[in-house]
Amino acid sequence: MEPLPWYRIAAPIVFVAMLAGICLWKNLPRFRAMLLGIAMLSLYGMVQDQVSVRLCPEYFTIYHNPIPGLTEPTLLGIAWGFLGAWWGGALLGYSAGICATAGKSPPWPVSRLIVPMLVVIAFVAAVAAICGFAVQTYLQGFAVTVNAESAEAIPLERRRNVVTVACYHVAAYASAILGSVVLCLWIARKRSMER
Repeated sequence: MEPLPWYRIAAPIVFVAMLAGICLWKNLPRFRAMLLGIAMLSLYGMVQDQVSVRLCPEYFTIYHNPIPGLTEPTLLGIAWGFLGAWWGGALLGYSAGICATAGKSPPWPVSRLIVPMLVVIAFVAAVAAICGFAVQTYLQGFAVTVNAESAEAIPLERRRNVVTVACYHVAAYASAILGSVVLCLWIARKRSMER
């Protein structure tokens, strides 16, 4: 597999740095909410990927483009946790920021979004953990195979783990989307009641 192009590593870092600079320079609540969402979901992604990289490092070394010069598991988890989650955090934060400031109701300060966003993160973590546990439990009764190319690179005892990790990553993405939608609806409802 080709190495991850440098721009796919640099662009998110530059974007987040520029967003942080804008937030320091100007008080733009929607951008501050976006930065909050990026920070929260990226930190969650980094923690989740610390578990993932220990269950099956091959999930990052075989099923993802390699990051040049990065092979240490902890750093792989941090890098992929950020790269896989920052954009979801941006969408979560910005959409929550719009719902918290748009319309005729009094706008909410960004600080009022911290606890609701933490609830979304806790929901994502719970769904991912339940999915991972369920998949790992049920896979014990099945003969799990990976394609021949991957089978040579993944030790037999970790082949179930790669399926488990892939499944709970999909569950985390899906629950983050669902949690974001519910959060926005909840914010809109709470603000409409404050009029």
